Amino acid sequence: MRRSPAQGQKLTTPNRSFIIFAMSSHSAPNRPRTVTITFWSVIFLGTWNLGRAIAIGQQLEIARVLGIQPDPRLRVAGAAIFTVLFFSLAWQLWRRRPFSLRAIPISIAYYTVYETGVWLLFARPPRNWSLWLITTLILIGAFLFTRWALRRAARTYFYYEQ
Repeated sequence: MRRSPAQGQKLTTPNRSFIIFAMSSHSAPNRPRTVTITFWSVIFLGTWNLGRAIAIGQQLEIARVLGIQPDPRLRVAGAAIFTVLFFSLAWQLWRRRPFSLRAIPISIAYYTVYETGVWLLFARPPRNWSLWLITTLILIGAFLFTRWALRRAARTYFYYEQ
């Protein structure tokens, strides 16, 4: 049991080397915070589409019986394509590939158009239309943020001149 130090004594830590190592520059990522946020955003979009593909895939028989439009197999295929795309782009961002500067915002823009198109063409009014605007605005914000963040980090993180 540790006792508090007496008056005038210094409090010592038994394992100072651990604290110095934990605070060293080797443990901190050397990428800008905006790139880290972009990386986790792309991972989130990939995970979201993976969950969507699994959920729709488990409900294919029910959707066939109910005659849901668009065909759920197309939605599963779209979610699988975006899953692979976003995970591969996150990997390329992690590896500092310069083409990810343009590929990530373009992919998010395509995903925004795809999601908005599905909502507008196949949602039943008026109850389901309330969410498409919020979803579209969030995805447009993600597109604008990633475009700004990756352009800002082009010279410092990617060592790439535009």
